[in-house]
Amino acid sequence: MASRKAGIFGWTGSWLFSSFLFFAAPATAEQPLRYMFERAPAETQEAGSAKGARPFVCSVPIAPLVDMSKLFGFYKPSHTQSEVDPAAMKAYVKRLWPTGTVSKKMLEMMETALDVPGQGKNVANCIIRQTRVWANADALLGNVEDNDPLGHRQAVLVGGWTSISFSNAYAVAEGVAPPASAADVPIKAWFAKLSDMIVAEFTPAPREHKYEWLDGNSNHRYWGAAAVGLMAVHLQDRKRFNWSMDILKSALDEVPEDGGLPRELARGGRALKYQNFAMDAIAILVRLADTNDVALDADQEKKLQSAAGFAATMYLHPDELEARTGYRQEVEPGMIAWIDVLLPHFKHTDPQLAEKLDAIARPLRPMTNTFIALPSTRLIGQADAK
Repeated sequence: MASRKAGIFGWTGSWLFSSFLFFAAPATAEQPLRYMFERAPAETQEAGSAKGARPFVCSVPIAPLVDMSKLFGFYKPSHTQSEVDPAAMKAYVKRLWPTGTVSKKMLEMMETALDVPGQGKNVANCIIRQTRVWANADALLGNVEDNDPLGHRQAVLVGGWTSISFSNAYAVAEGVAPPASAADVPIKAWFAKLSDMIVAEFTPAPREHKYEWLDGNSNHRYWGAAAVGLMAVHLQDRKRFNWSMDILKSALDEVPEDGGLPRELARGGRALKYQNFAMDAIAILVRLADTNDVALDADQEKKLQSAAGFAATMYLHPDELEARTGYRQEVEPGMIAWIDVLLPHFKHTDPQLAEKLDAIARPLRPMTNTFIALPSTRLIGQADAK
């Protein structure tokens, strides 16, 4: 198998030169890239400060996870990769605990900024402090190449998911209390390194036959594109942003007529979970496309509607998917948080589907995707309704 050590930290000089050209500064004539939710200005956050509100206290930063070597999965060996190995899961959570903990902390701080009038600047400064600690340590980037192909993929995905949490919180912080360049510059440099790692992982390269399944469209690739697209906004980098949009369009081009995503439906008892997990990432990409005036063609729009409709229908009627896959499906209310990210889009393109999705989500609001620190309803769904 061709070595993937020619990755982002050890590629040849010719690749470095071409990547410099690929990721050159964006053209000045283009409009600034916009985030997937509107950044609240500081004066809005600080208006009407509640008397007697307890001051926000910034806790000690969570120590960064740097070493990403020798990572592993948590499924028992099977063709569906859907049965969790409890011992492996326990070891996995222990190995990567800082990522889940920091994402939870970022979400809590974002919600404090939304809930507690007058605390926005303190919270923003704390978000920036936590992000800079991880940026200065080059967190999530150490020893990534010290993995087999499966561990390498897991390391990159963990970096992508965690970077989305940081990116979302940083978007809130930038709007409320823009950081000084001394903090902003290393954070942006870290986002660039994380983006490069993800792009390298999802750029086709020769593999042994048994690992070829890692390539092609699946939730892995959609999540990688979502992370790069969000960080591209912080970096104001059109090349990275366009890369993420290309993946969105190729993903939609391959959606079957009925909307069921083949690779996700092959996951046995977790088929419903992975269909919706993929929709989380696709929703972010579509939201980014909409806020930056990137249009889908008619066929892509039709397939997006099919994928969303399929996920929603199977959420309501998992027995239909059980009959199709032969496996009992896991159903969790949190798996449809993507609805409020996509709802603004469908209100314009397919009001009938939007109404159906709205009815499903309404009893569960406000919805939050805790995995990537995104209060979906409050930052996107409700904002669109105003």
